[in-house]
Amino acid sequence: MRNFMRKIAMFMQGRYGNDKLNYLLLIITAVIYVVYIFVRSPWIFVISMVPFGLYIFRALSKNINKRVYENNRYVRIYTTVANFFKRQYYKIRDFKTHRYVKCPYCKSQLRLKKRTGTQKIHCPRCNEDFKKNILF
Repeated sequence: MRNFMRKIAMFMQGRYGNDKLNYLLLIITAVIYVVYIFVRSPWIFVISMVPFGLYIFRALSKNINKRVYENNRYVRIYTTVANFFKRQYYKIRDFKTHRYVKCPYCKSQLRLKKRTGTQKIHCPRCNEDFKKNILF
């Protein structure tokens, strides 16, 4: 068994391996395959093999720089989307006690205590003052 594992390790030397984008491709493959189990269409099976083929291609690729670039683009997009949904969750969670407003100068989100009426707000990021009317 050790000899087999050593041969696998030697084969993988200089190859890219796994990253977050590869894990996403595996999850997509699994989801499509679960749909295939219930629908039993050969086209769905073929479609499920496309992300799996991409996974194998990326894992065994020797062009490491290009795979790192692809993964960094995916992580940047994933982080942007995840942060958007995290902010929406915070807005819903804090609805009774706080309000979120955007600074008109630097566009950063500011969390304010819930007070109705016109408020004078100081942005800690860009050090600008502005007024905002909070209705409810």
